[in-house]
Amino acid sequence: MWKRIVIGLTLALVLVAAVWSALVVSYQSDLGTSNTVEAVFEPTGTNGSEDRLATLSFAGDTAEDLSWASLQLSVEVEGTSYGCSFGSQSTASQTPTLIAPKLAADGLTFTTEIDATSEDSFTHFALPEQGLGNETNYTMRFSKTDVFFSDDVRWTFVSGANMDDDVSVNDSELISDSENRLEWYDYDLTVHRVDPKSGVYVIEQDNMLFKVQFLTYYNAQDESRYPTLMISALNDSAFPALNNPLLVSPSPCLILAGDEDTQTWNASETILLREHDQNIWAPGQSVSVIATFEGVEIRIVEGEQAATSG
Repeated sequence: MWKRIVIGLTLALVLVAAVWSALVVSYQSDLGTSNTVEAVFEPTGTNGSEDRLATLSFAGDTAEDLSWASLQLSVEVEGTSYGCSFGSQSTASQTPTLIAPKLAADGLTFTTEIDATSEDSFTHFALPEQGLGNETNYTMRFSKTDVFFSDDVRWTFVSGANMDDDVSVNDSELISDSENRLEWYDYDLTVHRVDPKSGVYVIEQDNMLFKVQFLTYYNAQDESRYPTLMISALNDSAFPALNNPLLVSPSPCLILAGDEDTQTWNASETILLREHDQNIWAPGQSVSVIATFEGVEIRIVEGEQAATSG
């Protein structure tokens, strides 16, 4: 009898382990979108600097509106990538760094990945400059899931808000707390994942106000200890990083929104991509589009060129 009980318990444990492993392996992130982008490319480039490159729209009737703050667009011409935005793009870093900011298509919002893999030291993040700080000059410090604010930062958390919301807080709501570890995430035991809490942090430093949302704890290779934040200035506050030519430069590919809305790409909206005072597409060259939403690549399909286009 005891033998049957042991065998039964063993089989039950094996079954539970198998189910749990299947959940972990099959885990699908909530980030990204199910939208499909239909791209209609112009017949050919010229030697000018204002060529139309492509029109983009969402395929099907079930598309959702997408925030430009979470979108990144680029065109690839003969293997070279060119950022597309409403004016500015990130300047690509030539060397690996612990702080990796990327400017969204709106030209105002950074998606910044922090390398927090070290167990022996913190990565100090200088938010206004979107760069690496040090022990005496930083906004936040990171190690694994541990995040702390610096002494000269005041902050509050607005639960349930997102980056597109018109967030406002009273001065009295901002607190100074650099001693306590930030409770910025929930841990999902069923899939062994770190999930950021829903909401945004309002941060004040050096009389500048910022809005910050934790996006994920994982990099593009799904490796942990890479917390990624969306960051923008609040209430037209100064944002030094946007004026740093080492981080930001004019985009060679301009986005022209069909409804002139630079906050949301509406589900029924068609946008135009064209060269922005730079010849990036010459006759005979191939061109393609790459789009990501919340860091996840969007499916692109090629549509047919209208006979009257051009």
